[in-house]
Amino acid sequence: MFIIREDVQRLRRFPEEHQKRIQEMTRWVEGLAESGNYTGGDALETAGRYVSKEAVISDGPFIEAKECISGFIFMNAENMQQAVSIDQTCPYVADGTTVIEVRPTLVLDHKPQVNG
Repeated sequence: MFIIREDVQRLRRFPEEHQKRIQEMTRWVEGLAESGNYTGGDALETAGRYVSKEAVISDGPFIEAKECISGFIFMNAENMQQAVSIDQTCPYVADGTTVIEVRPTLVLDHKPQVNG
């Protein structure tokens, strides 16, 4: 899984640039889909809430935050090195404006069933 982290303040200050970046990321992801590595993902809104057992701890957008998770991508890769190599082809990783955290997903023996 690729967890895409960006400067939340920059996303807010330059909405036109943010839209351009979304389009460029979409083209990059389309290339990943053509290669057969992409299995899913989506962009995320910057607004949200941190929730605990007792209450909503904080409403977003988070003024105190310097970075946010702006999206996620599920990938098929043979190993971590291949995933990292794919990650490094992202145009915004290459220019240093975005960091993508690469994490393997945990494979469970038994997955819960969803009824409905």
